[in-house]
Amino acid sequence: MFYRSNQDVENVKVEGHVFDSNNSLPLNNVKVTIINERYKSDNGHINYDEYLGNDKIELITNDQGYYNTILRKSAYVYVILQKEGYKTYEEKGKYAKKLIVFKTYMNVK
Repeated sequence: MFYRSNQDVENVKVEGHVFDSNNSLPLNNVKVTIINERYKSDNGHINYDEYLGNDKIELITNDQGYYNTILRKSAYVYVILQKEGYKTYEEKGKYAKKLIVFKTYMNVK
């Protein structure tokens, strides 16, 4: 039996590493857009049947291809990765928990 509690999780850490799919080396300066969906809207309304709030956080990977951020509240997260010379990549979304980890391999155009 599967049960998912429809509520926002507080203080969610999202982190990940981005690599070149050909040589598995870390990719720096990748634009990482984190889309965060919440049940609670910006003005305090809550509806546990749909996401009322959302956040868009933009980060850049470091020399090790690493990025991270903390989300105050989250229910569902997905990530879009962009780098010149590479195909844009969208990670499958993940339901929120205290730690969400992504490991991405990007393909050259």
